[in-house]
This record gives sequence, C-alpha cells and structure tokens, in this order.
Amino acid sequence: MLEEFAKVLLNFTSDLGYIGIYLYMSIVGSFIPLPSQIVLIPAGYLASKNEMNFLLIWIFATLGSTTGASINYFLANKLLRSIMKNKKELISKTEKFFEKHAKISLFLAPLTIGAGQYISIPAGLGKTPLSIFWPITFAGNMIFNFLMILIGFAFNPDEANQKAIYVTIGLLAFVVISATIYIYKELKHQ
Repeated sequence: MLEEFAKVLLNFTSDLGYIGIYLYMSIVGSFIPLPSQIVLIPAGYLASKNEMNFLLIWIFATLGSTTGASINYFLANKLLRSIMKNKKELISKTEKFFEKHAKISLFLAPLTIGAGQYISIPAGLGKTPLSIFWPITFAGNMIFNFLMILIGFAFNPDEANQKAIYVTIGLLAFVVISATIYIYKELKHQ
C-alpha cells in the first residue's frame, strides 16, 4: 500500500514538471494549506534517478513559494488592512513587531513546517518593506525547499546519494548557527 502511494506521488510529480512545481509551490506558499513535501520529496527522488534536474526543481519551487508568500503579503497589505481599519492598535503592534523582528521572523518561518506560508500575512499587514520581505522570504524558502528536495534525493540508496545526508546535516548546522548568531546580535543590540 505504501509503495503504491509512493508511485502515485512520483507519477504526479513527474507529470507536473517544473512549471507545475512552480504553480503547486505558489499555492503552498499562499494561505491554502497544502504540504510541499507531497511534491518536493518525490521530485528529489526523481532527481536522484536523473529523471528531473535538482537545480531546476529547487529554482522553480523557491520561485513558486516566494510568489505564494507575495500573494499573502499583498492581500494583507491592501485588503486585510482596509478590512481591519478599525483595529488600529493591532495594526500598530504588528507594524512595531515587524520593524524590530521582520528579518528573523521571515527567515525562520519557512523553516517551520506548517507555519511558513502564514508569516507573510502579518508581514504585509505590518508593511514590511519589500526590500526586506522578498530577499529574506526567498532565502528562507530556498533553504527549506533544498532540504525537502535533498531528503527525496537521499531516498535513493546509491552510495553517492548518501553524501546528500551529510550535506543536509551541514546545511542544517549552518542555518542553526547563523540564526543563533543573528538572534544574539539582535538581543545584544537591543
């Protein structure tokens, strides 16, 4: 049964292609709760079998999830702000929070499974500058997508693919160390 499910996911992902991955990840990156793992892990496995290109999967997935996050941002910035115009105190608190914590919040949220796509809503409500929102959202999504694709890549038992596990561990260590340094500097600065 599990093997059949895996085949369905592999066929689905293969049929999507790169543009389909972009579109799927745009939906994932928006407020619609779909798991990115349904596509990214099978895509990584297909890349390990040379049936898809790892780099293209990564690029299209990251552009897609950033597009979805941008949709959330603009809906919150324009539509939600006008709907919530009577909630000035809440909007003010959101703006103040994102003035101080936008960078770390936007960077770490995509690395949090199930919550990543929603950070762009308060970021839009808080009017986080796009010069901060886009590159940091892109970077956080890029790391998360890379890890998910790499997990799928590592499912291939070939010895060369096992090196992917070491790369994943190294990347996770880099992210944790970078986030820790950033948080330390922010706390020291305040």
